[in-house]
Amino acid sequence: MNIKLHPILLVAVAAGMLSLPPAAAPAAAAAAYPSGQKRAREGRRLAERSRKASGVQWKASARKQLAEGKQLQAKGLLNSALYHYREAVRVEPNWAEAHDALGTALDQKQDLSGAMQEYLLAIRLDPDSAGAYYHLATLLRREGNLKGAVVEFQKSLDIDPRNAEAHNDLGLTYALSGDLNQAIIQFQETIDWKPGWALAHDNFANALALEGYLKRAIAEYRIAIALQPAWPEPHNNLGNTLRQQGDLAGAAKEFRQALKLNPNYAAAHNNLGLVLRLQGNLQGAIAQYRTALRLNPGYAGAHNNLASAFYQKHDWKGASAEYGQVLRLKPNDATAYFNLGLTLAAAGNRQGAIKMLRRAHQLEPGNAQYVQAYQNMVKGAGSSSPSPSAPPQSSSESSANKSK
Repeated sequence: MNIKLHPILLVAVAAGMLSLPPAAAPAAAAAAYPSGQKRAREGRRLAERSRKASGVQWKASARKQLAEGKQLQAKGLLNSALYHYREAVRVEPNWAEAHDALGTALDQKQDLSGAMQEYLLAIRLDPDSAGAYYHLATLLRREGNLKGAVVEFQKSLDIDPRNAEAHNDLGLTYALSGDLNQAIIQFQETIDWKPGWALAHDNFANALALEGYLKRAIAEYRIAIALQPAWPEPHNNLGNTLRQQGDLAGAAKEFRQALKLNPNYAAAHNNLGLVLRLQGNLQGAIAQYRTALRLNPGYAGAHNNLASAFYQKHDWKGASAEYGQVLRLKPNDATAYFNLGLTLAAAGNRQGAIKMLRRAHQLEPGNAQYVQAYQNMVKGAGSSSPSPSAPPQSSSESSANKSK
């Protein structure tokens, strides 16, 4: 059984790693300005620093507009907040803080282009604006530009190294990029600056578990649970790690606690099903998978696990239907084609099995197992009896943890 544990991320990326579109780093965009604009930018920067050094404050009317905008944004009244932010930058067009605030409101309104322009302008006006670099980094990460996000998060931290939220978000970005070593370093930094933050301990534990440091991960999950007992995600994540260690009873206990706290937690139902199956309770496992799918019909992992359970019962029709659902959700999933091929072979449908195994081989031509199974089936060596080992199944990803 192939068990996967995913750290974060992110509810929006529950199906796996983001596909990264090409995007230019913000620094390249800033460097592209003509020399005249560059001189003007430098002039504004010097004026800003001079104003700061002299202690001169921005006009009272602009400060009032900014304060009102922040109050309205906190209440979710974005259109009204935008009006006040725009008034603030109209009165003080060179005020970096006001441009940064305007950017955050545009960001919330999903005007990403407008938000990026405001963040970049804030940075040009005040190169020491840690907040503008931070906000720009979060926008870049959301767009899939992970490399650009890392650069901007680091710039923010160079200015304000004590910002625990920025360390946490940089850790999440490294984790999304697959650099778990750097993610662990950043999550440790997060905890050093904000030791009582349950989410940071949970993120740290997820990265540790992915790197194979299971005992340390378990300790961090327990800290997260102690800090925030009513939060179900660390229980689910701890259950996944205990299962990896072979502690099925402990894992089941954690999944049930997660479900006690949130009965509609589809991933915990799915994960409890995995443990029940390993404990020999196949019907109980099937019931949990079905509950997960009732709560989240598009949950490919639960469809896969239900198919594997049907396969174990020699219910070829049920298994075929569920693997078909996996392929509907993930049309290029080579493993699902392979599993469906094995199922059709077990059901005596040799031609259907050849078709599915051929597709798995085409998607992953370097997979020796797929090649062998396909060649055997073409030669007529494939058996109509079940495969000695059921098709592999995968667990739910760990809870998706956003930065707060």
